[in-house]
Amino acid sequence: MKKQAVLTQSKLGLAIALALSGSIAYAQESDAQATSDNTIEEVVTTGTRLQGSAAAVVEERKAQAFVADILGAEQISRTGDSDAAAALRRVTGLTLVDGKFIYVRGLGERYSSTQLNGASVPSPDPTRNVIPLDMFPASIIESMSVQKSYSPDMPANFGGGNVDIRTVSIPTDEVFDISVGTGWNTNLSDDGLSYSGGDDDWMGKDDGTRALSAEMLSALARYQETINTANIASSDGISTSEAAAINRQLATSLNTQNEVNNKSLSPDIKGAATYGNAYDLGSDMTFGFLAGLDYDNSWSNREETEKVLGIEAGETTVNQESQSRVTTQTVELSGMLNFGLKLGDYHRVETSTIFLRNTADRVEQGVVETPNTIDEESLSYRDTDIRYEQRELLTNQIRGSHYFPQFWGFALDWQYADSRASRDAPGEVFYRQINDQDLGEGIGNLAFQQTRTATTLQYQKLEDDAQDWRVDGELPLYLADMEILLKGGGQLSKKARSSYSRRFALSTERVANEELSNVGYNDLFSDTNLADEDFGFALFGAPTATDPNYLAAQQIEAGYGLADITVNENWRVSGGLRWEQYTQVAAQLDLSNMTIIGDAAEAGRIEDDVYGSIAMTYQLNDEMQLRFGYGSTVVRPDLRELTEVIFVDPLTNFKVRGNSDLMTTDIDNFDVRWEWYLPAGENYSVAMFYKDLANPIEAVEAKGTDSDRVITFLNGQSGEVYGLEFEFLKDLTSLTNGLFVSGNLTLSDSEISIANTGNVELTNNTRRMTGHSKYVTNLQLGYDSLNGEHSASLIYNVAGERIAFAGVRVGETGIDDAFEQPFHSLDLVYTYYPDFNSNVKLKVQNMLGDDVEIEQNGRLIQTRSVGTGISLEYSYSF
Repeated sequence: MKKQAVLTQSKLGLAIALALSGSIAYAQESDAQATSDNTIEEVVTTGTRLQGSAAAVVEERKAQAFVADILGAEQISRTGDSDAAAALRRVTGLTLVDGKFIYVRGLGERYSSTQLNGASVPSPDPTRNVIPLDMFPASIIESMSVQKSYSPDMPANFGGGNVDIRTVSIPTDEVFDISVGTGWNTNLSDDGLSYSGGDDDWMGKDDGTRALSAEMLSALARYQETINTANIASSDGISTSEAAAINRQLATSLNTQNEVNNKSLSPDIKGAATYGNAYDLGSDMTFGFLAGLDYDNSWSNREETEKVLGIEAGETTVNQESQSRVTTQTVELSGMLNFGLKLGDYHRVETSTIFLRNTADRVEQGVVETPNTIDEESLSYRDTDIRYEQRELLTNQIRGSHYFPQFWGFALDWQYADSRASRDAPGEVFYRQINDQDLGEGIGNLAFQQTRTATTLQYQKLEDDAQDWRVDGELPLYLADMEILLKGGGQLSKKARSSYSRRFALSTERVANEELSNVGYNDLFSDTNLADEDFGFALFGAPTATDPNYLAAQQIEAGYGLADITVNENWRVSGGLRWEQYTQVAAQLDLSNMTIIGDAAEAGRIEDDVYGSIAMTYQLNDEMQLRFGYGSTVVRPDLRELTEVIFVDPLTNFKVRGNSDLMTTDIDNFDVRWEWYLPAGENYSVAMFYKDLANPIEAVEAKGTDSDRVITFLNGQSGEVYGLEFEFLKDLTSLTNGLFVSGNLTLSDSEISIANTGNVELTNNTRRMTGHSKYVTNLQLGYDSLNGEHSASLIYNVAGERIAFAGVRVGETGIDDAFEQPFHSLDLVYTYYPDFNSNVKLKVQNMLGDDVEIEQNGRLIQTRSVGTGISLEYSYSF
């Protein structure tokens, strides 16, 4: 059953929204009283499924003063996308990167901001400011708005665009929906990888086996974060032998049972339930609520290859090469609880509590050739990398809309949001063994090395808290042949982030070689061996200056005013100004004494400025309009990017280092769009855009080792992005009833100029921006049977090659930029409606079986198999 919002923000006046919702409610009541012969009703309902799934949100887009694209819940359901990130790649000019982040008009995720019901949300990602959009399941989304031209009522931190995720609201009557489903990927036919403690995490929460023990936490406080025999002896004033015994005891408190084994992988499991209702409390008062729960337990199993290029004698060579298998168990758990209260026709208050948990348990194991082994016969390494990551977001929102007809139609909207995002990685494990076979020859005899880092265990914790206050007021005025809507308001946003990381290593420098050969991980690092004085183990753990330990905070105070003026029903002009004061501090911590590393006075910055925009819409006729827009905006460095700490990016596996000298990027945005809306729901649009960037921030490769990539951030001198966007929806009933086609095409280009520094020497100082694709294409062929029993969509998506990372110079010779190749995604979604209340959905994804590939200097340097996914889901509405 379709959910109608009890609370609607007053964007063009609450009275209009109330009138619309009233007519909808009346139509539903009339339908309920219609003839009991519901055959005609079903034909009418399903006959408009084309409009419902692909064109229901067209009217909202048409009414927007600023250029925006709207994606509705029905459209998301039709394409079978399971989360916000996957769904947004269908929007014109948007590309999906790493399955989590959206690039708008070729600009990286840093240039795209995200809001949840109009409020800012914190991010649990350690290397990015924006929240990973794969955390939002499709089941909680009512619609998503992608605003591509800037308006003063939005934060000035606006580059490519702003994504506002609107969650489902309160129903007008009782609703109870449930769904269950399963899925399978062709890559799951091969055994996956698992390890002790990784099999029972079906709730997506660590059971405590991975986390640091109370004994170790106490020791870290006692010994000022440095764990080794010498520091223990010095701190406690005891002998070296007594300190060594304490050191060995602390080693046994770590979870060292991480033997990797093969495992048959199970099909995916998913389920969701939603229940809500509305109650008439009398005295013109209505109360409603909506509760929802969503669960998804899935597996991915893939093969990966990687090469690191270098220069030798002026020629490109391979310095490192690896082949590995990666198995990831992902558990997604989300809950939602909304309450709404309607007082008369003019006052509404609503609360939303949303909890999202996304857990990934990842095991990677493979053979690697390093500069030490690549020229040696019958010698390589086998690396094992275990990463458990738990991301959570909890947000509480309360908002209200009020309309005062006695005060000339003044409308007031307000909102408060309190959110916390966290990332817990309680025990990342890495170990390397010598393999007496070359790459590609399989696994032979294995042996651990006599080294201080025979195995490393890392523990990371990140928390990001945000508070957001906002108030908006509207006043309509009518002067002769002009309609004027005055709007103004203010916003206060606060964010605080803390990041802590601890790394420990077990040394085998004193362990006999015969004990290290042909032995399993669990046997070697058993508590018995760790506690045995004669065996030779030692534990080391001390914070370094590059560890990701820091505190950061940000505050933005803003006020704005704008006017929306309609003249003679042909011209509409909207524009205004926004003032923002931006305060940010980011300080790296030395955990050994809890002091700030560097000059504390240099850790903060304050900026304030005024940002403006203007948008004009000319109504050519009842069906056609032309838009023009300009906006001045900024993109600011992330909290983490201003510290010199080093992170390992969980997506790319690259080391990432901040840059305290980063400056804010200033952007001038220009838009022109022609739109044609036909009565039957068909529509066409053509848009042109241009963005001029001063001091654009770009991720580049810094100088590292032959086998290691280190990514850092630099300001370029200038940058620009420009392009064309085409979008259409065409009814094909002339060919056969119920058939339609929709799609979009973006053609664009970009250029950035970056000067070399002492730490960064780029091959191409002028090039395309990282992550920018010259073309993005979406096509959908849809079918709705007239009897309402069948619906199908064939969906195609591809983005042109884009720079994954920029090439660097080695001496006088440069390595080219690395380009991610186009990924041709072809999906099929078929839905069967056996009756009015239920449906069965079959989804086949990546039917072409494409893989992710990155090329550099004519070589394939990275590949990742994706496989073809098949899922089946049953839904029922009571």
